[in-house]
Amino acid sequence: MIITEAVRDGEFLKLKTNSPDSYKFVYGFKPGEYEIAKAKKKRSNDSNAYLWTLCDKIAAKISSTPQDVYRRAIRDVGVFTPLPIRNDAVDDFRRVWEAHGTGWVLDVVDDSKIKGYKLCNAYQGSSTYDVAQMSRLIDYIVEDAKAMGIEVLSERELSLMKEEYGKHSSK
Repeated sequence: MIITEAVRDGEFLKLKTNSPDSYKFVYGFKPGEYEIAKAKKKRSNDSNAYLWTLCDKIAAKISSTPQDVYRRAIRDVGVFTPLPIRNDAVDDFRRVWEAHGTGWVLDVVDDSKIKGYKLCNAYQGSSTYDVAQMSRLIDYIVEDAKAMGIEVLSERELSLMKEEYGKHSSK
């Protein structure tokens, strides 16, 4: 870790980076050479932990796995990108896509309009979700749990948890 400090005309800049170029950045900055972006905030672990707790309870009720419950929810309410993928590349693409994590799922929907291609939905895992998307996923899992007689948090507790997720979400 390198910490570089620069002071000029009463202004103070402190840069914390793992890059050996930090000194160059501070003293030799040229517009367009670096991209400055707002740091991403960490996700709220409460929302994610609660989601997985409910997935586990639902899985026990239906003799499944928490991962399968989660993947079903991702497919039912999740975020996806429709992609035409060459027939002979679908399996390789699926292997690479799904290696991103449990919620990263590729479903073949149909033949594409493009000859020799399949139309696929590439679902993103909830680690990429913004507040609204994560809320929708949690609401879906909560409704499933309620329908099975599984005790869930009160509306107030759920609201507070989602609000906390919003404070920690980078989106």
